[in-house]
Amino acid sequence: MSGGTDTVRELSVQSFRHLVRLTPPGTPHPAADEVEEQLLAWAVAVGLCEPGRTQTLTRRRIGHLAGWCMPEAPVPVVRLTARYLAWVFAFDDAVAEDQQRLRRHAAMDLPRVLETGVLPFGQRGSLVPALVSVHQDIVDAGGRPLLPHLAQGLRQYLESCAREGPWRATGTPPTLAAYLADRTHTSGGHPLYLHLLAPDMPPLDEPLPGAVVALAELAFLIGALANDLLGFAAEERQGDPANAITVLAHEFTYGTADAYRAATVLHATHKHRFDTDHARLLNDEGLTRPQRTFVRAIGGWVAGSAAAIEPYLHHLLSLEPRSPRSTP
Repeated sequence: MSGGTDTVRELSVQSFRHLVRLTPPGTPHPAADEVEEQLLAWAVAVGLCEPGRTQTLTRRRIGHLAGWCMPEAPVPVVRLTARYLAWVFAFDDAVAEDQQRLRRHAAMDLPRVLETGVLPFGQRGSLVPALVSVHQDIVDAGGRPLLPHLAQGLRQYLESCAREGPWRATGTPPTLAAYLADRTHTSGGHPLYLHLLAPDMPPLDEPLPGAVVALAELAFLIGALANDLLGFAAEERQGDPANAITVLAHEFTYGTADAYRAATVLHATHKHRFDTDHARLLNDEGLTRPQRTFVRAIGGWVAGSAAAIEPYLHHLLSLEPRSPRSTP
């Protein structure tokens, strides 16, 4: 399924306009520059990046992204969230789409590493020691009761990544229902729960209401669908079937342009549902005040994520080959 380089570029720009219109960016964190600088230093110190080779991390601006997503959170919470997000992004780049590497890391039981901080015997590479560092940072921040929940989020992420393996091996997209169920978790959005370390949040050892968890997972899916819209050109070029546009094209026999439009509608539908559920929960007297504070934080996470859209789009477009007639 290919609509040509120029067509895909134009559709990417249209998607960007749709995403920005639907979710205007939130408010930047005043300490974002500091968080970004400290994140790069931490990544080198734990081996997540080699000294002098932090270009990928610098391009992603994860410290700024965490700040946009948590504009009112204390700096230590934003810093910690940025570190865990950086780890997830690094794992996604290096391991998540390589089934052999994914199986090797699955054998190390990474969720247990995150929960206990115990380094598995015979481990190699930088990702696992960096995850141990994230564990210790969470403990030092008083977040030990939160570790089982974060470990479960990591487990769901890894299991969903593994289920994408057969799709990539055969080049056959899954059904839309199967894709959306897994895409919620392959988004790697569960570091959002570190927001519970901020003041006035629910107690860390108190289970969150199911409706609040469902809202958070909907936030993860919205971000994932936005990434699918913007990242489709690169994934199509790689023959990767794990993208909402490719899935829609396969299931409904759409061409590229129609599949793009369908994916845009899909994203808008989920965003509308999120807005409706978010407003309802903010007015739900059955929730405690701290629970509603966390609901507001989930809304801030969605608004803040929109801040990453434009630099991500420009980066993707810079990688696209352009014909002489291509226009910016």
